[in-house]
Amino acid sequence: MVFIHRYYRGIRVKTKRTASILSIVFIGLFWAALLFGGLRLGDETAGKALVQSADWLVRKMFQDPRGMILASMPALAWQDTPEEMESPGRALLSWLTGVAGIDGNPAGILRAQMPLLGQISPPEVTVIAVDPAIPEIREDLQPGQRNGQDVLVGIYTTHTGETYTLTDGIDRLTGQRGGVVTVAKAVQKKLEDKYAIRVVLSDRIHDTRYATSYLESKKTAREMVEKNPHMIALLDIHRDAGRTRQESLVEVKGKKVAPILIIVGSDARAPFPNWKQNYQFACRLADKINELYPGLCMGVRVKEGRYNQFLHPGSLLLEIGTDNNSLEEAVASGEMLADALAKVVQEEITTRKIPQKEEKAPAGLSPGEMEENV
Repeated sequence: MVFIHRYYRGIRVKTKRTASILSIVFIGLFWAALLFGGLRLGDETAGKALVQSADWLVRKMFQDPRGMILASMPALAWQDTPEEMESPGRALLSWLTGVAGIDGNPAGILRAQMPLLGQISPPEVTVIAVDPAIPEIREDLQPGQRNGQDVLVGIYTTHTGETYTLTDGIDRLTGQRGGVVTVAKAVQKKLEDKYAIRVVLSDRIHDTRYATSYLESKKTAREMVEKNPHMIALLDIHRDAGRTRQESLVEVKGKKVAPILIIVGSDARAPFPNWKQNYQFACRLADKINELYPGLCMGVRVKEGRYNQFLHPGSLLLEIGTDNNSLEEAVASGEMLADALAKVVQEEITTRKIPQKEEKAPAGLSPGEMEENV
């Protein structure tokens, strides 16, 4: 089985469907070999082997339920929607309703059973109001100083335990803070120290129970948006997986670093009326990254989940590197990301008009007389 596992990891699959089929075949071979070995070794030995195997499967399921589901159900392999993977039940429901051509939302299912309900519009998504009036960035500040008390960038990590195998020897630290948190802090440090842009960062662990990661991180994202009405960007830092070492490196200005991929959700599965605002912001950031560091950003990918991005028009999911990168490579990319984001934030500030308070004329003077005396 070790040989099969190594062989499987060495195969470069071109489609997710092929990967899922291979996963099912290998899982089947695993259980067949286990059963055959049990018949030869006797009941007691077979019983121990079965218990150990079941324990391994349970631990893998709790560590990465979404991955196990995708490996076992090929029909879901191309539906990479995190909110649908919050639980196996929701994933199965999503697949069944997709095959039947039914809207997977509760209202959609009801409308399919009761056609008269089709005339009822679904409830609108509540989006937290963002104050468009933001302060100017002062250029006379020394490194380390901040522009007042207004937070312009928020950063958090939904899958807090994601880390980099070349550094930590494992791709996830369950219930702990992985390498993505270190990358997030590197982005924060560069924005604050070099550009005097104030950042709020949360290293709260959201994936102790992996299946509810996005539900937990939504609380953090909502809190950030509500407390910081002038915020321009809200970043959820991740790292990708399933890429080879060669695919996990890009050369930027003579240095090999981790690639950056920006993910934007849509309204394909759930209400998200303003998702194109997030998409436009993502495209601006991607263009700025590649303007400063050609080849660093792999572009913007639109997926069917919402990724909690409906909470803020500048909310983006960034995959910095893959599990086949080192932490050093990912941090280097994070610092380059900060340079590009700072430019986008500065551009955003210059395009927004800050309401000016109307000056009052001193007693006994008309507005015209006030101007003449200035």
